[in-house]
Amino acid sequence: MAEPHPPLSPEEFTLVMRQVGLDLPPAEAEALRLAHPHLRVLLDRLRAPSNPMAAEPAYTFALPVARA
Repeated sequence: MAEPHPPLSPEEFTLVMRQVGLDLPPAEAEALRLAHPHLRVLLDRLRAPSNPMAAEPAYTFALPVARA
């Protein structure tokens, strides 16, 4: 499992929040700041190259088409 990225400092996170126009109450902003490293790990996994299409069993073991 990938390690979480280091959390952003409160100042960095405030800047990011301003840049995206997100205005949250302080408690919610802090919860999001602490969750941010885990969200980055998730995004890294989504961006990672996946298996080739040939590795998908649905393509490997397709039934032949019946011809009339």
